Amino acid sequence: MSKILILNGSPRKKGNTFFLIQELSKIIIQNGHDVEILHLNDYDIKPCQGCFWCYKDFPLKCVQNDVMNGLYPSVLDSDVIIFASPIYWFNYSAQLKLFIDRLVALHVKGGHSLNGLKFASIFVYGDTTAQGSGVFTAIESIDHMIRYFLGENLGVVHGTGGDDLTVPDNPKLMNDLKRLAEKILA
Repeated sequence: MSKILILNGSPRKKGNTFFLIQELSKIIIQNGHDVEILHLNDYDIKPCQGCFWCYKDFPLKCVQNDVMNGLYPSVLDSDVIIFASPIYWFNYSAQLKLFIDRLVALHVKGGHSLNGLKFASIFVYGDTTAQGSGVFTAIESIDHMIRYFLGENLGVVHGTGGDDLTVPDNPKLMNDLKRLAEKILA
């Protein structure tokens, strides 16, 4: 049984991003795997200070005594991490960025504790085209990080959603989500 961690970078708990997270979670749970969803907007995550305290003896925690030290065990116990976010101002959300920046604390001597992990991404945008939305900037950023972790990118699901809950009416997006679920479960 695998543990799947989904990082919800959306502040909207009834929006398109969360709808896709719920649909993916249903498929994964129906196949006997565990899913944990972190609603990042619910946490007071402080920004990384770039002090590199975490590089001294590699304690797998941050010198900042905030909620992140309590979230690191969920990250470290995961087999697959999924980054999910709306595209705001041509990239993934600030909530997701704060979380990602704080992953620096999980370095170990000679690498990173997430080396070799599996990853995936889900992005929803309001623009009618991917080119105009900025989603490719988000995809490239996540892809660079996965390569740094020597990880496996299981795929990216992205599509237009708008302000209303419209993704259920997007058959391509829903099919892409099902294909991502198959890769996660393989």
